[in-house]
Amino acid sequence: MIGGLHQACLLGGAVLLPLFVSAHNGEWLLAKLTIGREGGITLRVTADAEANFLIKDRAALAREAKGLLLLNDGKETRPWADLAPTPTFSQTDRLDPAAPLGHTTEELTRRYTLLQATWRWDDPPAKFTLRTPEQNPHTVILWLVDERQPQGEPRWVMLIGGDESPLIQLSAPEPRRELPWWLSPGISDFVIPAIATVAAMLLVWFALRLNRIGEWLDRKRKP
Repeated sequence: MIGGLHQACLLGGAVLLPLFVSAHNGEWLLAKLTIGREGGITLRVTADAEANFLIKDRAALAREAKGLLLLNDGKETRPWADLAPTPTFSQTDRLDPAAPLGHTTEELTRRYTLLQATWRWDDPPAKFTLRTPEQNPHTVILWLVDERQPQGEPRWVMLIGGDESPLIQLSAPEPRRELPWWLSPGISDFVIPAIATVAAMLLVWFALRLNRIGEWLDRKRKP
């Protein structure tokens, strides 16, 4: 079930998650990754200190956060905490109503002890993936918020030990160069050989014409 659920959750719309988890579950960590308009990113990890048996205070959150996520930039994989700037720590007592966890009205009005670690990174890699270590005891809901696309659908992925997120790309992809219609796949298989055949016939015709012109000039030169 986990494998199938993981495929269904890959940074898609927040539709299926409430069917599989309760809206407020202390054993889950919410990792909100915000992509700024200028390309910087903010990662905020939230833990419920009252319900999470591994994270009861700020010191425990700092300890667990060090090995929570790995970053792969296409060249190497290293702990997120070793690459990103030093985090700041804070506390709040309200759930995020926009989070893709299907919070009920009752849960949103309650007060909690929510500990947060926040990393702000102005010059992150242009593209990367995030992965949870194999022996990671936490289930992470990675929630992507792209401020460059404020009208976009919520995107999130559930990561358990060893899972990796889809590619997160901060820079705009290079525009695709449109090929002429006659170079389109399938059409080019017929057009290019036809052009080559016509070109070869023209070359033969031109060579024959030159040969005939040469013969005519030779006759003209004879007394």
